[in-house]
Amino acid sequence: MAIPLTVIGGFLGAGKTTLLNNLLAQKTGLRFAVVVNDFGDLAVDGDLLADHGGDTVELANGCICCTIGDDLFLTLMNLVRQDDPPEHILVEASGVADPRPITNIAVLHNHLTPDAVIVLADAELIEERAEDQYVGDTVLRQLAAADLIILNKCDLLDDYDRNEVLQWLTKQAPEAAIIQAHQARVPVELLLGTGRRAPSEGPSHRHGHEDAFSSVSLLLREPVDEVKFMKAIATLPKSILRSKGIVRFRQKTGRWIFQLVGRRHELTDAMDLEGEDRLVFLGTPDMPGETELRNLIGI
Repeated sequence: MAIPLTVIGGFLGAGKTTLLNNLLAQKTGLRFAVVVNDFGDLAVDGDLLADHGGDTVELANGCICCTIGDDLFLTLMNLVRQDDPPEHILVEASGVADPRPITNIAVLHNHLTPDAVIVLADAELIEERAEDQYVGDTVLRQLAAADLIILNKCDLLDDYDRNEVLQWLTKQAPEAAIIQAHQARVPVELLLGTGRRAPSEGPSHRHGHEDAFSSVSLLLREPVDEVKFMKAIATLPKSILRSKGIVRFRQKTGRWIFQLVGRRHELTDAMDLEGEDRLVFLGTPDMPGETELRNLIGI
């Protein structure tokens, strides 16, 4: 029997990893394999995934549909050829990937079958991102590829603004179903086994978005000063679209998961999360480089 493959896409910071964790926490009775791609040479998303009892494979340093496409294909082949293969494969694409080509792998392989392309959209930022000269084309392609759009973070908008965004999304992706969500909480029955449109539909994928984005990865070998760190975060240029990572502070005990989307940021307790302390910054080509970011943050 062919193994269903579900692709989860959406722009940086829309809530893809949160959706994955919510899905894996639900009692489905399925044995999952999860493939995660980070746009940068230090993988972070895989460490932020909850333990789900199945395989988790991290592919770093590229857009999953382009730069490391061969690695993705080989990874999927290794998963389906296991003596005890997974019952469902979930692929979290990087925030700058077009998810459509990923599902084409399932079409071409008789041990895989394409399930839905799920794209998350940040309710507060999606229209702004779509109009951006650097990232707008990527955002619109992601929406056009979707079978299901999850309009996440709806709690940040009032009813009027939320309805306006819903109308805008319907125009951008008229064939996609749209679900409103808070903290990416969606019942599993709405996410899996929903099927998808034919892979030939929609605009063709154009390579070249590598030139529209930059990433800087910083290993943090010592705790950072929290006051200076927070001041630096508040003054980051708009060219930085997303940041995430695991940090320690001189003024606090323990390790902390840091998330930045646009101007919003949050810290949550990393508990017993393993892995090195590090930060990944993603943005447009004019974003600060490694040296400038280290000086800004004080590391």
